[in-house]
Amino acid sequence: MKGKNRGGKVLMLLLILLTGDIIPSKAQNIAIKNNILYDATTTPNLGIELRLSNKWTAGMNIALNPWTFPDNKKLKHLLVAPQLRYWLCESFSGHYFGANIAYVHYNVSDIKFPFGLYGGVDGERRQGDLAAIGASYGYSWIISPHWSLEAEAGLDLGYTWSDRYDYPKCGTYRGSDNKFLVLPKLALNIVYIIK
Repeated sequence: MKGKNRGGKVLMLLLILLTGDIIPSKAQNIAIKNNILYDATTTPNLGIELRLSNKWTAGMNIALNPWTFPDNKKLKHLLVAPQLRYWLCESFSGHYFGANIAYVHYNVSDIKFPFGLYGGVDGERRQGDLAAIGASYGYSWIISPHWSLEAEAGLDLGYTWSDRYDYPKCGTYRGSDNKFLVLPKLALNIVYIIK
């Protein structure tokens, strides 16, 4: 068990250190965020957002779920999702509209998703990739000079290509699938603004 999550910790630490060296820190120009809804799925995640102007920001969200649960159930994935936001009032405050692209590499087995989403992983394992493009709406509440809370909802249109295997571990190869998906996007971000 020791060292199993080392890759995720190293990735997050490198991201923080690298952006600290290349990006100049100015008043309300950089925000670091964590989506607590994503945390609830046992997926550590980190977002960095940069102010481009009074009404525009650009960000990058990264998430990594390296865990295998009892009975070889897993929701393993790596997500990389750049985003551009247009703020109706000013950057990092109030209403905004967002556009994003996303890439996900995944290895999922025997997981039941709510509301029948992503059907077909109950009782089998899928390993593959997903590319998506989407739009969202959100709102940011300023709590203090350094802290904010964001709520965001949107939809992504994605295309996935994956291989199917029998469940459990080391199951027989059953073929491959390619399909389009409509994916909901929900976020409740705790945001720290660097000044």
